[in-house]
Amino acid sequence: MEIQIIKDKTNPLLKRREISVSVKNKTTASRIELKNKLAALLNSKPELIVIEHLGTIYGKQEMMAKACLYQTEERLKQLSHQHLIARDAPKVVEGQAEAAPTAPAAAEPKSPAK
Repeated sequence: MEIQIIKDKTNPLLKRREISVSVKNKTTASRIELKNKLAALLNSKPELIVIEHLGTIYGKQEMMAKACLYQTEERLKQLSHQHLIARDAPKVVEGQAEAAPTAPAAAEPKSPAK
């Protein structure tokens, strides 16, 4: 995945950086992959980055994205839309999340109903 920063603007009033990037990749990159690559490129934490727009360009193996890098998590929660934060969050696999709570319950012996 090749990322090229097109526009990088610091917004001191909102305490964030507004970044426009061009992404060249053979396949469509996921938001989480892009977020991690941007964090490495900008020397930041992936939790502070919100991808506001991600779109492909017809006929090209290229995508355009707009992202915001917030200075603090409090500022991110104040300004960013909740659906964008949830969209960029890593997915939880159901088998792993449910396996831990149900295993102890299954180990308990049940008395037969009379």
